[in-house]
Amino acid sequence: MRLVNVRTSMGDTAGVLHPGGAISPLERFGHQTILGLIEAGPAAWRAVEEAAEAAAGATSADIIEAEDAAFLPPIPRPPRNMVCVGLNYREHFDEGDRPEGSAVPEAPVLFTKPWTSLSGHDATVEIDRAATDKADWEAEIAVVIGVAGRNIGEEDALGHVFGYTLANDVSARDLQLSHGMFGQWFKGKSLDGFCPMGPAVVTAPEVGDYRSIEVELRVNGVQKQAFKASSMVNSVPRIIARLSLGCSLVPGDVILTGTAAGVGHWHKPPEFLGDGDTVEIESPQLGLLRTRFAEVRARP
Repeated sequence: MRLVNVRTSMGDTAGVLHPGGAISPLERFGHQTILGLIEAGPAAWRAVEEAAEAAAGATSADIIEAEDAAFLPPIPRPPRNMVCVGLNYREHFDEGDRPEGSAVPEAPVLFTKPWTSLSGHDATVEIDRAATDKADWEAEIAVVIGVAGRNIGEEDALGHVFGYTLANDVSARDLQLSHGMFGQWFKGKSLDGFCPMGPAVVTAPEVGDYRSIEVELRVNGVQKQAFKASSMVNSVPRIIARLSLGCSLVPGDVILTGTAAGVGHWHKPPEFLGDGDTVEIESPQLGLLRTRFAEVRARP
């Protein structure tokens, strides 16, 4: 099941995205938002999936066509900051200018991004030149937690996952690295709009083995990144186990699992996003997330 959050002339609506592009409003199945459905629990998820399958292909006055809607972030306001994992692909660690003798951290490197950084599929994201001259891309697989838990064991972790989506951990490298080895990851990755996400949350049963997820990122049609989830240093179960250690996870929590090699900062010479650039992140399992970038100057 693929769940989307869209804006139409009638307002904002969450829905089930069917093959072919038709969207059945989620309220038809008794829920107003994707977060509300997640919080309702696994029995509700199964009921909506069964009802949506039965409704697929049927004509109805409330059906929305994807081409007539603007995509919003699937969960526009998660229950708290999104948690991000840094340096979780060995090739990305190796491409960087790391201190001599350093190695990939054994434990997940964690930081957060606020919900104000979220933007949806096909959105235009502003690069505020008063804040950064080095906006960079990072394709990522995001995990959406469905079942609450604390001290979750790795063997049980996937049972707490609701689904997966695509994200772009857009990073202002000058803000991120302006303090040298004491990098400001939160500040550098939290500018408004700097977390495009979507287009849909794909439920775990539809994805199947998350390790099979493939991701490609293109800038203006040129491939910059290509990787598989199976290449993560810290697996999704290990990330969930570590994150939940003494710290409760709640339904709707979003975890960005890290990016692979190919970010602009480590290109020779470095490459950064500018006015008119388009970034596409595509996955056979999770769909296409497109973002356009526009330069702006500080407003009063």
